[in-house]
Amino acid sequence: MMKRFLIADDDPDDVDLFLEALSEIDTSITCASMKDGRELLNTLAHQKTESPDVIFLDINMPEMNGWECLQQLKRNSHVKDIPVIMYSTSSAQKDVQKAIESGALAFYEKPSNYAQLKEFLDVIAKSKSLKGEAIANQLRSKSKSHRFYI
Repeated sequence: MMKRFLIADDDPDDVDLFLEALSEIDTSITCASMKDGRELLNTLAHQKTESPDVIFLDINMPEMNGWECLQQLKRNSHVKDIPVIMYSTSSAQKDVQKAIESGALAFYEKPSNYAQLKEFLDVIAKSKSLKGEAIANQLRSKSKSHRFYI
């Protein structure tokens, strides 16, 4: 089964690192990148292929930020069940709490090094199922990062 990820982040360096780490973990995973929440929602609305298995969503983006995008995703019956992981430089507890209360599967603070990013993505990539609870359980049991919150 081919896995499909989607990331919305306006920082091209962060996106490049994310995509590079993912390609080193599993070259069969496809990952589309969007510059903000509006582009992500437009892409999902006009997609001609299957929905992504997981969405990684930055908070601070132009046009439409991650909070607004998450709200729209969770209101849309066609995409509301896609697991969303908030992926941000923020480590504020209020952001973690808001993410979970708003329907995100998890909150992951962008790591300070490449190895931590790879470890986090590796756990998700190797999850047998990309359903929300299966990913959460896999992350709880395998992730060593202190930057991850469920």
